[in-house]
Amino acid sequence: MDEKKKSKLITWILIVMIVSLVASFVLFFMGQYMLAFAVGGIFMILATFLGQWSSNKSRDYIHRNMHNNNKW
Repeated sequence: MDEKKKSKLITWILIVMIVSLVASFVLFFMGQYMLAFAVGGIFMILATFLGQWSSNKSRDYIHRNMHNNNKW
C-alpha cells in the first residue's frame, strides 16, 4: 500500500473513531443505552486496533534502526 492511501485510511479511521465516541455519548444521554453500548464497542475495537498497529510499527522501526546501527 502506498503512503498516500495509507495516510488516507488512517485519517478515515480516526474520523470514524471520533464520530463513534461522540455518538456513543449522545445516544447514552438520550436514553438509548444499548445502542450507545454498541457504538462505544465499535470505538473501543477501532482504538485497540489502531493502538496495536502503531505499537507494532514503532517496535519494528526501533528494531530495524538498532540492528542496522550495530553493524561492525
